[in-house]
Formats: sequence, structure tokens, C-alpha cells
Amino acid sequence: MNSIFISGFIVGGLTTAVGRYCWQKLIDNRRADEDAVNNKKRDMEMLFNDHPEFMNLFKNKINDPESRNIREFFVVERNAILNSSIPRFRFELTPDILLVLNKLESMGYIQKLENNCLHYKISDECIVEIKSLTEHLGSR
Repeated sequence: MNSIFISGFIVGGLTTAVGRYCWQKLIDNRRADEDAVNNKKRDMEMLFNDHPEFMNLFKNKINDPESRNIREFFVVERNAILNSSIPRFRFELTPDILLVLNKLESMGYIQKLENNCLHYKISDECIVEIKSLTEHLGSR
């Protein structure tokens, strides 16, 4: 009887410790995921604050009902001529636009496509984030 009680106590204690460890690990992963999402939202808001001209132009093009299916864009010189059978956005190359593009790319919102010019693909996550940020800023 005494040995059964002691072994049950030990097994129960170990089960509690392992369960608590796994639970804490799950909670920490959720917090890390929430922090990552919050950091991306904060970084996007900072881009709108630091580079309002380009980001508002980008937002307006994405939110335009006529261009809701466009998911690619070029960044070119003002006098460059582009012909494309696929509808794409076009942005003028300026010194500070490259900083914004690099930040958006590091955040995973856009992806540079492999060719000989600045050609990017916009992620669906970027579209959702900009639309939610537009609604959030519009409600202020």
C-alpha cells in the first residue's frame, strides 16, 4: 500500500510537470505568433508614417476596385516605356522607394521576381493587411 501510494504520487507529479511544461510551451508559441503579427502591423504603420507618399499611392492602387485583381508591379524610371499583356501597377523609381521596397520584401509582403528589372509580386497577406489598416485608420 505504501509503495503504491509513493509510486502514484511520483507518477502524478511527473505527469503534472510534463503537462505544465507542454502547456507553457503552447502558450509561449501563441504569444510569439501574436507578437510577430503585432510587430508586422506596427512596421506597416511605421512605413505609412515614414513614407506616406509612396505608401498611400500603393494603398490607393490596391484599394481601387478596377485593379483588385492586380498582384504585380514594376518600379521604373519616369520615361521608361513598358508593354505588358498582364495588368500590373507601375511606380516611378525614386531614391526612397527602394528603402520601402526592401522593408516590404523583408516583411514578406512582396517578392522580387527574377528578371532584369524591379518587378515585384504582392502577397495576399499584404493586400489583407493594407485593407485592414485602411479600415483601422479610417475609423480614427
